[in-house]
Amino acid sequence: MRTILSLYLNKALGFPEDTATVLYHVFIMLCYFTPILGAIVADTFLGKYKTILYVSILYAVGNVVLSVGAIPNTEWIGAPVEDAYGVPQTVVSLIGLFIIAVGTGGIKPCVAAFGGDQFIRPQQDRQLETFFSIFYFSINAGSLLSTVVTPILRDEVECAGVETCYPLAFGVPAILFAVALAVFVAGKSLYIIKPPEGNVIVDTMKCMGHAISRKFKAKKGEKKRDHWLDYADDKYDTSLIQDLKGVLTIVLLYLPMPFFWALFDQQGSRWTFQATRMDGNLGGGVAIKPDQMQVVNPLLILLFVPIFEAFFYPLFNKIGVLHRPLQKMVFGGTLAGVAFVVSGLVELQLEPTYAKIPPTNSLQLNIYNTLDCNLTINFNNTQYEVPRLSALPLDDSSEYFKNGVYDLVATSMNCPDLVNDTLMKTLNMTQYPSASLLFSYSSDSQGFDALDLAEIELEKSDNANPRIRILYDLATESNGENVTFMIGGFEWTGLPDQGSTESMDRLSPGSYEIKYSIGGGDPVLIRSEEFLTGAVYEVVVASDNPGEPFMLVQELTKPNSVSILLLIPQYVLITMGEVMFSPIGLQFSFTQAPESMKSLIQGLWQLTVAFGNLIVIIIAEAKIFPKQSDEFFLFAGLMFVDMIILAILAWRYKYKETPDSSNKEKKKSISDSSDSESIGDEGREQDTGM
Repeated sequence: MRTILSLYLNKALGFPEDTATVLYHVFIMLCYFTPILGAIVADTFLGKYKTILYVSILYAVGNVVLSVGAIPNTEWIGAPVEDAYGVPQTVVSLIGLFIIAVGTGGIKPCVAAFGGDQFIRPQQDRQLETFFSIFYFSINAGSLLSTVVTPILRDEVECAGVETCYPLAFGVPAILFAVALAVFVAGKSLYIIKPPEGNVIVDTMKCMGHAISRKFKAKKGEKKRDHWLDYADDKYDTSLIQDLKGVLTIVLLYLPMPFFWALFDQQGSRWTFQATRMDGNLGGGVAIKPDQMQVVNPLLILLFVPIFEAFFYPLFNKIGVLHRPLQKMVFGGTLAGVAFVVSGLVELQLEPTYAKIPPTNSLQLNIYNTLDCNLTINFNNTQYEVPRLSALPLDDSSEYFKNGVYDLVATSMNCPDLVNDTLMKTLNMTQYPSASLLFSYSSDSQGFDALDLAEIELEKSDNANPRIRILYDLATESNGENVTFMIGGFEWTGLPDQGSTESMDRLSPGSYEIKYSIGGGDPVLIRSEEFLTGAVYEVVVASDNPGEPFMLVQELTKPNSVSILLLIPQYVLITMGEVMFSPIGLQFSFTQAPESMKSLIQGLWQLTVAFGNLIVIIIAEAKIFPKQSDEFFLFAGLMFVDMIILAILAWRYKYKETPDSSNKEKKKSISDSSDSESIGDEGREQDTGM
């Protein structure tokens, strides 16, 4: 569902790109804030199995609400949805996302811990390690399938009278999730289901509060404790105090980790929008959709997980490098930083193809001359020559005009059959940042005229399709009847005989016939034209003889000329980083957590993802840099500093010993382990397998 979410928020609900990015990360943040609540419920009241079951039902309901809410032009409580900001569709969709976020909050902290409960430790530590790899492999197998299929359902299926089908794209995951829930329930008799350990959070908070209170009330000369939590030993069990010490140590390690997720989760927002500005055509009619680029991550996960398990991790252990979990995580985070350096370099290659937006209080003006002679135009104390049947794009920064009201004088140069060869017009150049001015024959054929300024949309479309609009004057042949324009299978209907159409970005790149008709008559073919990926075009149509229109196609913004395949290196780097960070972090959290607080620790681990998305929201809203490349480099720099901090904390961390009743079993556990089972800090502490 996340694969298409940012584009759904932007294209279907109409939120601007920055706002869609923020909403996307707000949703992800909620998905990873709520697990702490799910962990509390699981550890305190319901246990892991029942928590997974009940909130999965809620999660399925959220999927259904989102899918139904995505249906356009429907009525909710009698209120029709007619535009992108129609309150019912937007609100219902956001409610569905909120329900999903709450539902996933109950699932995330329990699934990994519930899976870990199925193993006897330390005898099955190696199997536990394999489980976490298979667990992560399975997640990404599903992600791979959905990343391929949902963009196809979104873009290539028409439903509810709309060319895109977000309801189906959201509905298929909803159905599949219901099937998965049924499979989960069917296996109940096979599971080891442990009861909840008790009100862990309440006991934890009381213990911590009591320790702080006693520490500050301690009398001078009273024996000092080695740890501030030891002040609670008069009221609370030593086991609870020791468990809390372990939790706090793990939480300290978690503090730098949100930065990894701040980078990782931008695959679904900033990197997807980056892909919309690139050329996805691979030749032979094959094209990659921008949101389908996310398929690279799960595909590489399926490839990298077994390779790392079978080759790299044993090699690291053999040569004595990166054989401890935290070492792997530091290296993985560093790779994520390098990935953002690469994405910044790619962005630098893309920037020359982006729309040139005029500075504040300035205007970009395109002048079109559809007369059969040259025009001399005087305004702003400058004279411009506009050749016959051509355009004068004044799009260089030195040619931007300051906002204001200007008097313009245009003179035709030896134009055939024109009686009046001079035109005076006042231009109000304060309305738009970019506009077009069309000179054409007047309907009485005695002179020429200029249409009112028509605003231009210079920004590329977010779906990588070409953006097209038509500026036209067919008054000389329409006799006041309505005009229809056709490009490919798209039509602008019921238009006046002069003016401009709305911008359109529904056609894939390619060559299309451009036609028009007057008053519903037979279409008249003007000619075919090729429209390239991501470019912005203004098609100018005018006529002084019925059935013989003149057409000029002006490229206002350059096409996407950088191949989308150039994104692959950054996906490779961040996926390698993920393999060494995420499943290792899950395993580390489970093995290092006290027995009574495993779901809680899993919830706190998920919380690092939430704070990572909060970082993205803050930086996106702050708009620190005008260029996206600078923002990518900022994230990379922050990541490198963050990993230095994590490396220092990791060096000081003492791994928790695995309880066992036999030294012989301990030694066997050590010798049989090949990854996290030999992560002790040699020379500083004897490790027992974890």
